[in-house]
Amino acid sequence: MKFPHLLICPYFLLATLLFSCNSNQKENSLNDNTESTSLQSPRKDSVTFYFDQAKSVKGAQEKIVFLNKALAAVPNENDTILTNLLDFKIYYHNQIKEYDSSLYFSDKLLNTAKFQKDTSYEAMAYYRKATIHKYLKVEEKVFENHYRALQLYLKINDSAKAGKNLSDMSLSQGRVMDYTGSQESATESLKYLNKYKDSIGISSAYNNIAIAYRQQGFHDDAIKEYQNALRYSTNLADSLSHLNNMALVLGDQKKFEEAIRILQQIVLKSSTVNESSKARFLNNLAYTKWLRDSTIDIAKDLQEAKEIRLKIDDKPGLLSSYNDLSVYFLTKDKNQAKIFAKEHLNVATELNSESAQLRALKRLVRLSSGEELRKYSEEYFLINEDLNESNLKAKNTFAKIKYDEEQKEKEINNLEAETVRQQLETKQLEDQMLIMFLGSLLILSIGGFILYYFKHKHKKEKLQEVYITETRISKKIHDELANDIYNMMGSLEPIASPDVLDNLASIYSRTRDISRANSDIDTGENYIAHLLSILSNAAPANAKLIIKGENSINWKNISEEKKIVIYRVLQEFMVNMKKHSTASFVAIIFSKTEKFLNIDYSDNGQGSELSTIKSGNGLKNVENRIISVNGKLNFETEKGKGLKTNIQIPI
Repeated sequence: MKFPHLLICPYFLLATLLFSCNSNQKENSLNDNTESTSLQSPRKDSVTFYFDQAKSVKGAQEKIVFLNKALAAVPNENDTILTNLLDFKIYYHNQIKEYDSSLYFSDKLLNTAKFQKDTSYEAMAYYRKATIHKYLKVEEKVFENHYRALQLYLKINDSAKAGKNLSDMSLSQGRVMDYTGSQESATESLKYLNKYKDSIGISSAYNNIAIAYRQQGFHDDAIKEYQNALRYSTNLADSLSHLNNMALVLGDQKKFEEAIRILQQIVLKSSTVNESSKARFLNNLAYTKWLRDSTIDIAKDLQEAKEIRLKIDDKPGLLSSYNDLSVYFLTKDKNQAKIFAKEHLNVATELNSESAQLRALKRLVRLSSGEELRKYSEEYFLINEDLNESNLKAKNTFAKIKYDEEQKEKEINNLEAETVRQQLETKQLEDQMLIMFLGSLLILSIGGFILYYFKHKHKKEKLQEVYITETRISKKIHDELANDIYNMMGSLEPIASPDVLDNLASIYSRTRDISRANSDIDTGENYIAHLLSILSNAAPANAKLIIKGENSINWKNISEEKKIVIYRVLQEFMVNMKKHSTASFVAIIFSKTEKFLNIDYSDNGQGSELSTIKSGNGLKNVENRIISVNGKLNFETEKGKGLKTNIQIPI
C-alpha cells in the first residue's frame, strides 16, 4: 500500500492543533496511575478525619499509615466507605511495589464488595488484582481477573469500564504473542467504548489492533489502524506515540523517506512530552536513518537516547537502546556490539522479559566462541523452549478461562432461568387467584352499582312524583278551590255582612298562597331569578331580606331534583318565618366548597327551643327533603335569639 506524504502531514497537524493549547484531561479512574476518587457523603468522624489526612500528605508510605488508622476506625463491614479505603490502600501499596499487601487488600476489597452487594467495587477488585499480576508478570492471572471484571461491568451496564478491561485483556494477549486473540479482544472493546464515546479507550483499542497487525506482518492494515488511533487521540503525547508507531511500520516496509519525515516532525515536538518519549523518538529517528543508509554515523544520537533512559531509569527504553546499539555496532565494532548485547541481556533478565532475553542471546551466540558460545546457546535453547511452552500454555489458558467462565455463567443463567420459571409458575398461580378475586370484586361492584343506580333512580322518581303531586295539587287548588271561593264571594256580596266577606277574602288569599307555594318550578336558566322572586315575595313587608353569593354558584352543575329541594326548603323557611316569627332581618348566604353547596339561613326572630323546631311538621318536611338528596341540615336556635340554619347539598 502506498502511504503518501500528503496523508501523513494532516494527521500530524491535527495532533499539533488539538493540543497546542494547554488542555488537561482527567484520567479514567481505572488507569493504573490514578487514585480512586469515589467520595462518601460528608461525615464528621475519625474515619473521615484520617481519610482526609491520607489525601493531604504526599508520600505513599505516609498515606498508607493514615489509611490504616481510617480502616481501624470503620465501625462495621456495612459501612460503604470501607471499599473506598481499601481501594486507596491497594493503589498506594502498588506504588511502593508491596504487591503481597496489594493482593491481600484486593481480596479483602472483593469480599467486602460481595458482602455489601456492591457489584461496581467487586469488579474494581478484580481489576486491581489484574493490575498487580501484570506487575508480577503472571499473564494468566492478568487475563483471568480482567475477564471476571469484564463480566461484572457488563452486568451493571458500565460500557466504558467493560471496554477498558477488554482493551487490557488485548494487551495481555499481545504480551504472550497471542496476536489473533489480542486483535479479537481489542475489536470487541470498541463495541463498548464507542457506545460510551470514550476517545482515550477507543484510541488505545485501535493502537492494540495495529500492534497485532504489525506483529503478524499485515503492515498496510497496521497503518490504517494507527490512523484510527490517531483520529481518536485526545492528547499530544498519545498522538506523537501513534505517529512514531506508524513510522516504524513504514520502516518495516522499507519506506524510509516517509518514516524519517514523520519522525523528524515528532522529534521537533518532543520538547513538550516526557523524557522517556523524547528518548524513544530520538532513538527511532537515528535508527531509521541508519536502516536507510548504513554508512552514516548515528552512534552519538543512539548514545544520547541511552543516556536519557539511564538518567530516568527507563528499563523498557534501555532494552531498545542496547538492542539498537548492539545491531549498529555489529558491522563496525564487534566488541562494542557484544558489550551492548550483554547489557541488553542484563536488563531483559532484570525485567523478566524472555522475548528480550532471546534477542540478546541470539546476538551473543553470533558474537561469541568457545565456552561462551556453548553457555549462550544453552541459555537460548532453554529460554526459547520455556517461552514457547509458556506462550502456548498462556494462549490455551486464556481460551480455557473464557470457556470455564462462560460455562459457569451458563450454569448460573440456567439456575436463574429455573428460578425464574418457578417464580413464573408461582406468579401465574397468584395471578389466577388475583383474577378470581378481581372477578368477584367486579361482580360485587357491578351488583352494588346496579343496586345504587336503581335505588338512586327510585329516589329520583319518588322526588319527581312528589314534585308532580305538589304541582298537581297546586293547580287544583288554584283552578278549582280558589276559583270556587272567589265565585262564592261574588254571589254573597249583596247579602253577606262585611265580616263574612273579609273572612272569605282571607281564605281566598291563603288558598292562593298555598297554590303559589306548590306551583311549577323553572329549573332552567331562569331558576335563580325565579328563586329570588319567590323569596322576596315571601318576605314580610316590614322585614329586610339580604341574599348573597347566589351568583358564585354554577347552577348549571346542580341537578334538577336538588334545585327543586333548595327551592322548596327556602320557601318553607320563609313561610315559617312569616307565620311564627317577628323577624325584621333575614339573611340567606350561598357559598361552595369542593364537595358541597352551602346555604346559611339566619333571622332575628323570636326563635324557639330546638325540640319544638324539630317537632313541627314544616321543618320536619324540610329535613326530609334535605335527606332525600343526601344533604345535611343543622339548626341553631334559642328562644328570643332567632334561628340559624346551615344546609349542605352535595355537588
